[in-house]
Amino acid sequence: MKKQLSLLLALLTLLPSLAACGESEVNTEEETTSVQSSEVVSPAETEPPETELPLPEADYDGYEVRVLNNISNFAYTNIGEEGLTGESLDDAVFNRNKTVEDKLNVTFTIEKREYYDTRDTITKVVSAGEDVYDFYTCDLNILLGHAMNGYVLNAKNVDTLQFDQPWWNKQAIDSVSIGDAVYGFFGDLHTGYFESHNVAAFNKRILTDLNLSDPYELVRNNEWTLDKMIVMMDAAKMDLDGDGKWTVEDQYGLSMFQGNWSLAFITGGNAFIVQKDENNLPVWNGISERFLTIFEAAATGIFDENTNNAINARGTLPGDLELYRLMFIYDRVLFLVTQIGVLKNMRDVNFELGVVPSPKFDQTQENYVSLIFQGANAVGIPLTNPDAERTGVVLDYLAAMSTDTVRDVYINQTLDFKYIQDQESQEMLDIILSTGTFEIAAVYDWGGIAGQVMTLLNAGKTTLASTAAKLEKRVVKAMEETVDTFSKVGQ
Repeated sequence: MKKQLSLLLALLTLLPSLAACGESEVNTEEETTSVQSSEVVSPAETEPPETELPLPEADYDGYEVRVLNNISNFAYTNIGEEGLTGESLDDAVFNRNKTVEDKLNVTFTIEKREYYDTRDTITKVVSAGEDVYDFYTCDLNILLGHAMNGYVLNAKNVDTLQFDQPWWNKQAIDSVSIGDAVYGFFGDLHTGYFESHNVAAFNKRILTDLNLSDPYELVRNNEWTLDKMIVMMDAAKMDLDGDGKWTVEDQYGLSMFQGNWSLAFITGGNAFIVQKDENNLPVWNGISERFLTIFEAAATGIFDENTNNAINARGTLPGDLELYRLMFIYDRVLFLVTQIGVLKNMRDVNFELGVVPSPKFDQTQENYVSLIFQGANAVGIPLTNPDAERTGVVLDYLAAMSTDTVRDVYINQTLDFKYIQDQESQEMLDIILSTGTFEIAAVYDWGGIAGQVMTLLNAGKTTLASTAAKLEKRVVKAMEETVDTFSKVGQ
């Protein structure tokens, strides 16, 4: 436990930069509101099925469950509406909540706030010892900042939370946990973290015109590798107008927002900056040989040439979105590497698109690994919660009742039929969501190591080994401080 608490102060130094990442590039249209779920359920197709689940029976005598819900500017983070809206996902969420209300005899009051309001509100009410919220959702990096200040309960100490059940994403939770503590967690109750998974969307028109391999078949046959993706990118890149300049009028193999998203190529190869020991504590053993090998393959194969990424194309295109997305929307890019939530802007494209996970490094790798953005929405229980065991039951019910409703509607209707446009992508989405993992070094950026990795990778430089050696003392010190901080504030 002593080593577990030092993790907190290191994260606080990170909050300004990480919160900026959480703003992403997409503007939200949601407004701050106070919501109560109390209307009668209607569409039967979104009601949770009557199946036997390992959930306790409880009657909370009409207790009002108070929720602070973070609004994202790129992800669907809604966890409750006043009533049915006619939108399938909204209605699935509403009916899920109504079912839980009926089963536990509770009501939900859901307050929506922007991410910065969520950060400041939790800080204010908990530091003042005020009992205002039973649980809240927030960008992971911000929530962990709260945890480092001692504002969040260790969910591992809430006996009613069944993290071994399939409605919680154990892999994602474990990847960002330290020691015996879990402060931010993820499950089927909240699509906000689904939307933060990195994917590779592809343009089927370009694929067909160039007679390139089918990415779906490559994934199924264990042939979807980094080298294969680079070869396909190179084949797609063309100076269409023949002017010798790389502009918005040309065709590109790749478009992506450079920054932490480029790490998806490394984590996709099942390589991580920081490892954990047998006690689930972060340890620094230097950059591994595997990490360096994958890093250099991506740096030299993708990022060493500035014109490989459509975000650097000269010129402009009509539209309010960033150029990297506009280039894909305007049918000029083969692969768009982005987060699932960003695909909502693709509903009006005039070509078919598909989605696959980040490529493996090579065919010897056992599983695909999908990077989750460190600003993904997580669930936390504030320290001032009056009855954490009751809240644990409510959260388990919300997550369990979401698997065949909210999650199913999200994958099979919201994504497949509005944005992705093909049935095969459901299989890919199942792979992506079941292999989601955080790069813990990017969440905490101990000693600036993750930032340096991304800077060098995006510049196509292969000097990572020497840079990491220079940062070693800073990295180790920051990690030890973080672990020590968590050991002191653990609840």
